[in-house]
Amino acid sequence: MSSVDYLSILNQKGSGLNITQIVDSLVEADTVPKKNMLEEDKTVKQTEISAFASLASELNLLKSDLSSMANSNKYVPVSGNSNLAISVSDNSVATAFSSDVTVNSLASHQTLQFSGSSPYTSPTASIGQGTLTLNLGTWNVSGNSFTNKSTPVTHTVTVDANNNTLQGLASSINALSGISASVLQTSAGVYSLVVKSPMGADNAIKITTDDAQLDDFRADPTIVGMPKNAQKQVASDAELIVDGITVKRTSNSISNIFSGYTLDLKGETDTLTPANFNVRSSLDVDTAFDNAKSLVDRLNLTRNYFDELMDRGVEDGEAGTLSNDPVMRSISNRIRKLTESNIVGFGANSRYLSELGIQTKRDGTLLINERSFKDAVEKDPSSYDAIFNSSITSSNSNLLLSKTSFSKPTPGTYSYRHSSGDSYLDNIKLLKGTDSITGLDYYSAVDGGPAGITIIPQSSVSSAFVYVGESMLDKMDSYIENILSSSGDIERRKTSLNQDLTDIDDGLLDINRKVDVIRERYLEQFSAMESAVTSLKGTSEYLENMVKSWSKDDN
Repeated sequence: MSSVDYLSILNQKGSGLNITQIVDSLVEADTVPKKNMLEEDKTVKQTEISAFASLASELNLLKSDLSSMANSNKYVPVSGNSNLAISVSDNSVATAFSSDVTVNSLASHQTLQFSGSSPYTSPTASIGQGTLTLNLGTWNVSGNSFTNKSTPVTHTVTVDANNNTLQGLASSINALSGISASVLQTSAGVYSLVVKSPMGADNAIKITTDDAQLDDFRADPTIVGMPKNAQKQVASDAELIVDGITVKRTSNSISNIFSGYTLDLKGETDTLTPANFNVRSSLDVDTAFDNAKSLVDRLNLTRNYFDELMDRGVEDGEAGTLSNDPVMRSISNRIRKLTESNIVGFGANSRYLSELGIQTKRDGTLLINERSFKDAVEKDPSSYDAIFNSSITSSNSNLLLSKTSFSKPTPGTYSYRHSSGDSYLDNIKLLKGTDSITGLDYYSAVDGGPAGITIIPQSSVSSAFVYVGESMLDKMDSYIENILSSSGDIERRKTSLNQDLTDIDDGLLDINRKVDVIRERYLEQFSAMESAVTSLKGTSEYLENMVKSWSKDDN
């Protein structure tokens, strides 16, 4: 027999009601709707959290794909000789060009060999102790002279009981910046110390000492005999003739002759007939269009994904998971705005995707017109950069521009002015220095909007405009990185939703705790009622019996 049945038996002299069943029904009526509402709300919040995790994954994929498309090439460089390779190093400043080039010589290291007054028979052969002084500069063997670099470079190597072997000295020299040393076996049981300088004619090494025990390691063109004979290969510059002009560089990888391109010298051409050959680069609108079409297709994938999440269910009655979420709508609107708003810093005027034949349809997806795109890029190649390649350019080609890798100048147009030996960008005075490679003066912005920009005037320029452009892809990449960060919109929204879940769980626990309290209250109320009913029934029976007794007496 159930507990309900027992209570029914106990209540036969009372109301006769099934108190337990009534109390259970009242408790359920008081708590189940609230509990069901919280459970439904919990399911919704959990689904939204899962949707935001999926959204973060999609944005990460988009960010990765955009990064692979950024800095894409629109020019095809060609070299007429296999002894010189050319490649695009900076798409943002590369332009079409054609030049005739001759390679007279390659840059090389100076090589010094030290065999000792008596042959070294082991890499660990003991050597004397003392101090060696190494200077970098220009050797002149025939003139018995050495000229230090314009900015002197001097190294000191101490040889003591810790490194007084051939290998120990090689290790100590190797620790010096730009200089390398090794122990070479030149024949059976015979070893030499080999020292190599950095590349370039003015990077030759002079080695001197005041300690006679280390005389075997002197290298000095000013002294006749062994010190001069230590040189086995001369330090030299690469020498090219570009359109009739002789150009020298300290490396065989040269990135400051044709802006945006790197030349890699592999051999001399002046011994060939003819010695000169053509190096050129031309605009490739087909590749440029393919890149843009790939970008449009990728952005449309993300747009369609957003639309699924935000679908209001007008057509099929089934709304998307984040159809009413303000953060989702803000992200969607921001990414759409990045494809529609103006892009500054790519010339005097703002740029728009619509100028390249890229239109936004009513549903937010993009459509690209091939003919319009190619015509626009052919007319102005920098319009392509506004999408793919952040850049720093100038209205005057005689200003060589660069920026540090960690800086991010504010996009826009800056007025350059040079007066009385000082240079300015928008009245911000630039820090002056001298370039160690070209010997030309440079001017760097260290504060304000243009901070990080360096300008090398290749001729006298009194005024010009400098354009700092941040491409649409880089803007989008920065925005996505921001919203995906630990303090970004998505994480903040997930934190808020998780707090809602915590509050819901607390509410459910609170309801469960209240069930017993509510049940106890109802039982007390019904128990009081039963007592009253039982008492009234007792009085009724008493009165009824009295009446019956009076009736018997009357009879």
